[in-house]
Amino acid sequence: MQKPQKLDPNGPTGTLDSISVVDPATVIDGRAVETGASYMGAKTDALLVGVWDSTPYAEVFSGEGYPADEFCQVLSGSVTLTCKDGTSQTFSAGDTYIVNKGWCGEFRVNEQFRKYYVMAA
Repeated sequence: MQKPQKLDPNGPTGTLDSISVVDPATVIDGRAVETGASYMGAKTDALLVGVWDSTPYAEVFSGEGYPADEFCQVLSGSVTLTCKDGTSQTFSAGDTYIVNKGWCGEFRVNEQFRKYYVMAA
């Protein structure tokens, strides 16, 4: 049985790995340079917990929309989510938000951005 694990914003080893989660086909502005680490689960698991960091960029989710339900706690930077109806919300360090599977709209990282996430497929 594993012990409880404290989440470190720099990943379980103290450094984040170079990763590629953002689909380049959905990017409409900038280029996401991503790092991250997983605390629980693998890409094929139903539940994922980790930390993700990205440079500024923007992408659009349409069609089937956002791929999973996601709970996020912003550690640094900010992100603006604009729904397809034009309403938007900006989340900054200290904020917590959720995105529902199937959400459609623009996901814009305004400045270097880091978050904890819990995703359920």
